[in-house]
Amino acid sequence: MNIFSDIFIEAPGDLNLDAFVRILFPLIGIERFEERDSSNYVDGTYFRSIDSPLEVEVCYTDHSGLAAYRFWLSICSEDSTRPAQQAADEFSGILSSHGWRCFIPQGAWYRNGWNGEGRLYEA
Repeated sequence: MNIFSDIFIEAPGDLNLDAFVRILFPLIGIERFEERDSSNYVDGTYFRSIDSPLEVEVCYTDHSGLAAYRFWLSICSEDSTRPAQQAADEFSGILSSHGWRCFIPQGAWYRNGWNGEGRLYEA
């Protein structure tokens, strides 16, 4: 069963996705990744991990309720060895200790009427 979790990351407006990914992935221990094209993503591009026990994707945030956060990191785990939520907490702790403010939303953040609840990791 696939389990998902998301992290939204605050960053300066002049930091592009490619540059951010080259900082992000090494910090969270992902050695191999690739750039992918898809019309489902802002600017038509996203990055994803390769050969990792977790599937990690990074793209620009496109949700109006989370517009303060420039980047969206989506995590998918296929087994319970390292659940996505645990990885999201670990990754947010690492990123916040390196100066990145992170937010992990709780509940159905992608639906209208979401209450805005979640965990904030201050930089």
